Amino acid sequence: MGKANSQTNPKSTNNKFWQFRNLADDDQKAELLLYGDISERSWWEDAATPKRFADDLAALGDVKEITVYINSGGGDVFAAQAIGNMLERNAATVTAHIDGLCASAATIVACHADKVVAAADGSYMVHPVSMGVCDYLTAEDMKNCLKALETIRSSIIALYAKKSGKTEDECAKWMDETNWWTATEAKEKGFVDEVDDDAEDSVVENRNGVLFVNSISMNTPFNEAPNFVRSRVTDNTATRTENMNPAEKPERNDHGEVKNMDIKTTDDLRKAYPDLVATIENEAITAERTRIQEIENATLPGAEDQANEAKFTKPVDSASFAKAVIASMKAKQQEQSKNYLNSAKAAAENSNANSIDNTPPANPEAEDEESKAFMNAIRKANGVK
Repeated sequence: MGKANSQTNPKSTNNKFWQFRNLADDDQKAELLLYGDISERSWWEDAATPKRFADDLAALGDVKEITVYINSGGGDVFAAQAIGNMLERNAATVTAHIDGLCASAATIVACHADKVVAAADGSYMVHPVSMGVCDYLTAEDMKNCLKALETIRSSIIALYAKKSGKTEDECAKWMDETNWWTATEAKEKGFVDEVDDDAEDSVVENRNGVLFVNSISMNTPFNEAPNFVRSRVTDNTATRTENMNPAEKPERNDHGEVKNMDIKTTDDLRKAYPDLVATIENEAITAERTRIQEIENATLPGAEDQANEAKFTKPVDSASFAKAVIASMKAKQQEQSKNYLNSAKAAAENSNANSIDNTPPANPEAEDEESKAFMNAIRKANGVK
């Protein structure tokens, strides 16, 4: 069941997820088609949208009967409550006719009707309320969210009890458990007043793991539907023409992404989780740009080829690239030192410097004795002592 999103982006929109029409052959009867999501986007983003629904309802004129045809997996609880209350206040007798699936928030609209009729192969589903929060929250904020959830839950339980004639405790148990019922079972529980055996059979399909009923997506994983729904899957989906939503399809749904799908290809993943895939892709692009920029910042002169290889042909992160550059520089320095020493050694050998003798000087004491003897002879000849 959907909820009010904490982030709003008001804008004018002409999208409507409903369609009223008067019957050409009886101006006392009218129809309302609710096929597909009961979406908050085309309900709340334009402040006048609830008024537009009321205006469309009033434009039917003084009709006596309104039949609401429902084939919906649910949507926004507040939009469903507003629609249901407007229909309940209308003077006309309102009959809800479940053509395929009436689930989640769609059950709120049905419970406001004076009478609920379900096709014999129709389905009914109730489950716990949920709230999507796209913001940072304080502890007090979270407490307020829990209070809001409990308030919404209580209001829906009271509505279910009023419609079914069961106790609120019984209805709360069914809702908290998540229950899928056939039309007959929903009648036994009190949510359906009449089963239409003459109604045209609904067409159930498994499209890439998503449950489709009468060519309308229920935004529910096919494998989460009960056996009595899955067993009705048709085998001739390829030949069926697309039954477009009579009201414009909402831009998005807010009551839960498809999960636990049988995903086999990237296209399946993209269809099941479009927002998640887009987020992953954007984060990957940002991370890649950052990686390339960091590598370029770490590139030293002469390492351009190594940088291009790290960026494109053999991608690595910037830290690994920096380590590789340092190791490369160290290896080059070691090689240069080795080459220098080898070059110096070779130059010395080629200059014959190693063959030059270093002869020691003559004994200075021998030269002194000889000089002294010569001087003594001169002195003796001159009679000098």
